[in-house]
Order: sequence, then structure tokens, then C-alpha cells
Amino acid sequence: MADAECGWSDQYSEMISRNIGLLTLEQQERLRSSKAAVLGVGGLGGTIFEVLVRSGVGRFAIVDRDAFDPTNMNRQIFANRQTLGKRKIDVAAEWARAVNTDVELGAFDRVGEDNIDDILQGADVAILAIDSLAPCVIASRKCRQLGIPLVEGWALPYENVRVYTRDTPTLEESYGLPTQGRQIADIPDEEFRTIQTALLLGLGKIEGVRDFYPDAAIQKIRQGHITSFAPMVWLTAVLMATEAIKVLLNWGRLALAPDFALYDPFQHRIPRVSGLLRFTHGAGI
Repeated sequence: MADAECGWSDQYSEMISRNIGLLTLEQQERLRSSKAAVLGVGGLGGTIFEVLVRSGVGRFAIVDRDAFDPTNMNRQIFANRQTLGKRKIDVAAEWARAVNTDVELGAFDRVGEDNIDDILQGADVAILAIDSLAPCVIASRKCRQLGIPLVEGWALPYENVRVYTRDTPTLEESYGLPTQGRQIADIPDEEFRTIQTALLLGLGKIEGVRDFYPDAAIQKIRQGHITSFAPMVWLTAVLMATEAIKVLLNWGRLALAPDFALYDPFQHRIPRVSGLLRFTHGAGI
């Protein structure tokens, strides 16, 4: 199979030329013809999106409700003085077309039960990079229904990733969420926020996590203010993007739920987890 036989444009062939050797032409064509739904293009999602675009994935749905603000500049790859105040999906889309003029993408400003089918239409993989729990539950349920593999990770404190498929527990089962079996419309926003805070605090079950956070930081987390640091965010984002590529290429061994693939770069170790990271009132850090 030669480049010409793939029907690639000259710019696409040039862009991915150094991929070939690690990837075959057939694998590269599979990436070019695949669609990834990147739910959130801020800290995690922006870097995931960049890696997938530069890897040659050809079709996307991207989602984000926010515009860039100054606090994003410590970690978000598309945040700079020129993009402040601009919608993240608009900036990401413009950047992607400047890298790959052939890229196809649809942009959405939210995830809801009324538009999740449109977001996921034709998707081969979905990646969760949203701060709010309700959209994550909506997306995870629909991915399960449609048989779309879903990649998840946390931006703190260690690099981590896991993948949900029809053969794994669901996201709600893995975390033991009290949302199971309930209609999204019947769950108050305040309950979603309470559950999300408890999940964040539950990260304290991972070996060494508590040592990173002084009491003042823990109190901020309880109030919904999340600390975030570029090295942790970007390393996790690259793991998530790699896992998405593995899904698209049916390549290697996936980090399947309910287990997390975890790495502590500060102590160069695989941390232990004291039980599964499950929702528990009052537990955690």
C-alpha cells in the first residue's frame, strides 16, 4: 500500500510522514478515517485533542462550554493572551484546521441528553475531559448503549487512565455512584456536586496522594476549588490520548476499567490503591 493508493492529500502525507515506520500505512489510514469525540478541550482535553490531531486522526466532535480565562494559562495548551475570552471550541477548531487542512470536526458547547446522540454520531472512541459529573454520566451511558469505548482519566495527582467498554463495568458501577438506575433529570445539580467532591476526596485512597495536599488545599477541594498543575495534566492527557489511539487501532493491551493504570512520576513507582475508588460519603483525603 503506497501513499497514493491511500488517497491522501499532499499536506496530510507530509504531516504524518514520520509516523510511518512505527505505524503502517494501513494503521495510519485507520486513524485518518476514524472519529474521536473529545468531551472537553481545556486542560486534559486540549492536550488530548492536539496529540490526536497531530497523530493524524481525521474526524472529531469537540465539546466545551467555556471561554479561556487567565487561570487556564498554567496548564491549558490553547490558552494564551491572544485567546483570553474566546470560546475554547472555536480556538481548538481553528488550531486543528491550521495543522491539518483536511480535518473534519463538529463543535458543541455542552453535553446534554438532547444532543449526546449528535455528539457521538459516527464516533469510534470518546474521551472524557469534563469537570462536571452530570455530562460524564450522560456520555458514559450513551457510549455504553452505542458500544463506543470511553477513555477516562483524572488530572491529579498522578498520571492515570482507564477505558470502559461493553465488557467492563460501567463508569457508575466502577465508582459505585448513587446515580445508577435513576433518570438524569431526577438528580439535582447539588447532588451531582456533592458526589463529585466526594469522588475527588476519594483519591486519598491512592498511596502518597495525601502527602501532596496541605490542609488548606483539602479545604479548597471540599469547596469545589480544584488545584491543577501542568506536568500532571499533560502527562495524564498523553496517556489518555495514547489509550484512544490503541482503541482506534485495536493495538496492544487496553487499561480496562475498573482498574486504573497509575504512575507516580515523583517517586517513579506504580502507587497502590486502598480499595477501589468508589463513592463514599465522608471518606477520602
